[in-house]
Amino acid sequence: MGPLNRIAHRLGIRPDETRNVSLSFLGAFLVIAFLVFARSIREALYLDAFDVKTLPYITAAVALASVPTVTLFARLLARYPPKGILAALVVVLALGLGVLWPFATRVDVGVVAFYLWTELGTLLLTSGFWVVTSEYFALRGAKRLYGLIGAGGTAGAMVMGNSLVWLTPRVDFFWLVPLLAGLLGLFFIIIQLLPEIEYGAASDGEPVETSSLRESFALVFRSPHLRLIGMIVFTATVATTLLDYQFKELLRAAVDTKEQLASFFGAFYGWTGAVAFFLQIAVVARLMTFSGIAMTLAVLPLFLLFGSVGMLLAPSLILVTLVRGADSSLRKSTHRSPLEVLFVPVASLTRRKTKTFIDSVMDSVAEGVGAGIVLLWVTLSGFPSRYLSVFVIMLAGFFLLLSRRMGRQYFTTVTERLEQSGGQADMSHGTGLEGRDLLSGTFTRIDIASLLEGDDEPSGAEEPPVEIEEVDSDVILSRLQSPDLMTVARTLENTIEWDEAHVPVLARLLARDSLVDRVVFAFTVIGERAVPHLSQLLSDESTDFVIRRRVPRVLSKIGAGEAEDTLIRALAANRFEVRYRAAIALVKRRRRGLPQTEGDIEPAVWEAVRSEANRDQPVWELQKLLDDAEGDDDDVVARRVGVRGELSLEHTFRLLSLILDPAPVRAAFNGVVLDDQDLKDFSLEYLEQVLPSDIRSKLWPFIGDVSEYQRERSARPLGEVVSDLMSTGATLFADEGDRAALKRILEDEEA
Repeated sequence: MGPLNRIAHRLGIRPDETRNVSLSFLGAFLVIAFLVFARSIREALYLDAFDVKTLPYITAAVALASVPTVTLFARLLARYPPKGILAALVVVLALGLGVLWPFATRVDVGVVAFYLWTELGTLLLTSGFWVVTSEYFALRGAKRLYGLIGAGGTAGAMVMGNSLVWLTPRVDFFWLVPLLAGLLGLFFIIIQLLPEIEYGAASDGEPVETSSLRESFALVFRSPHLRLIGMIVFTATVATTLLDYQFKELLRAAVDTKEQLASFFGAFYGWTGAVAFFLQIAVVARLMTFSGIAMTLAVLPLFLLFGSVGMLLAPSLILVTLVRGADSSLRKSTHRSPLEVLFVPVASLTRRKTKTFIDSVMDSVAEGVGAGIVLLWVTLSGFPSRYLSVFVIMLAGFFLLLSRRMGRQYFTTVTERLEQSGGQADMSHGTGLEGRDLLSGTFTRIDIASLLEGDDEPSGAEEPPVEIEEVDSDVILSRLQSPDLMTVARTLENTIEWDEAHVPVLARLLARDSLVDRVVFAFTVIGERAVPHLSQLLSDESTDFVIRRRVPRVLSKIGAGEAEDTLIRALAANRFEVRYRAAIALVKRRRRGLPQTEGDIEPAVWEAVRSEANRDQPVWELQKLLDDAEGDDDDVVARRVGVRGELSLEHTFRLLSLILDPAPVRAAFNGVVLDDQDLKDFSLEYLEQVLPSDIRSKLWPFIGDVSEYQRERSARPLGEVVSDLMSTGATLFADEGDRAALKRILEDEEA
């Protein structure tokens, strides 16, 4: 393995992702390098040519100019492939820089035009880059890799910022503009190297159409998810605009020339880029995974809140530089990455119509609002700029509330998309038995007529007996204990009056394959009176296993709280088949509307899930059902399973359906076992939101959402696994075939 492949291996980049990740990383590097370079030059030129108190005017001009510009850009993105539109934007930006080159550094009008051109250009360039990038990565890939891709941007800020420190004393500002165009040329090459993607109807089933500013606004306003994203962007930008004015005012008072200003800005953006780079590589992905979207978004407003309190009490250039530096670093890392992830669950065409509107129009309008506050408070009223911190503190508090709401809304959006994608997957995989709701019942091939009628039992299981003979209870007991199987069968068929005296004998008859359906019917007649004896049989590990594994089927139809409690306790049984059937019985009781236990079952079920997830992979993969000929629930489960360990996975998800909303759990199971990458991404994202961290970390290796490097790091020594397997009393080792399968798995692990 070469050094680059080794690095990709450690970073969790999968082989089929290497090209797209590498190009996206380089693209982010060049986009943010251009942004930092352009920002440093234009701000140095502007502050050298104009008074700092005129900043609100140029900011407001950018906000006004962004509306028609972004409207046109969004319309083009909705109508044409985003990659082509981004390439055209780069060409137009470069041509505009060529036209402005003779005037940008020498004429006041040229300074203003250069400011507007580069500010609007970077708005569209950044938004367009992430629109294109989002097409190459599904939800899980985006969450896993956006931090790394964003690190490319922060690396660009770091390199370009520190380069400016060296460049500005040695190169005249006039020659810096062609260097900007050179960065655009390199980015254009990266765009051409990205693979082609089919857009529009091919991606989401939506027609390709034009977009207007009104339509983009309507889409954002109608969607709670997009509306919250827009409010977060707006709030963060207003707060940053106010803080940025405080920063530039104190800086302008301390620095005289445009060369010094450009050098300072370069060093500032370089160092903040270095901090952001570290955060992107080491913190952001882990923070989003283990703490969630809401907590990751909350990092920036927390720093703004405490930093602005300090600025209000003791303003200084050092403090404002630190606070503005934290703002710059966090916006590039803990703010930008989760924001981009939030757009991924949005349908592709809707994303293309709304993302640029949010990133550019709402961002520019927010800058305009911030500029208006500065204009009214400082420029016109003459109040000290330190009191702008009061506004920043209030905005930071509101930002924290939005972050919390966004966490809940993100989960809601992912769940909705999961159920929608799960329904589409069901239809695409057929409407027969294999396409039905896998977790609703038993995962078996059941009589089609009974399935269409909504019942998962064989049609004859509950039919009333045709011939009825009134006989004494003792006679019935005698006949049930007859060595003649035909006598026993006729007694079961012809008897309608059953009582609790018959329960022990009927329980023993559960071991007879040919009599199971009739015995189960007899128990349904006896009802709750049979529950105490059946509960005792199920709870006793020494009960004949053939009988014990069939008791849950009976308890799925009768009894109240005691039957439910018994099945809950059975989820901790030593034998997998008992646990498996107990979970099926609990699901059936809920579907039939039978009384549930009065106690809280969640702790016991979570513990059962935790116990299943804690099993080592060989145990997980070899768990099976010994009784492959069961007529009711699981006669062809083993033959239906096509993936090692799917029975264990099925059982775990069935447990989850008892304590979580069953609909998304069923869709998540489909996403894990079906070959549908989009559905799997939504499934894993949903599970990541609802599963406790300890269960999630144990379950992930079985689902497959870990890199090979992570799998290697988490692997237990082979000797420990063998010891656990040989000491277990589970259903694994019934015959030599199972032992041979175990040997093969262990050999694979060792290899």
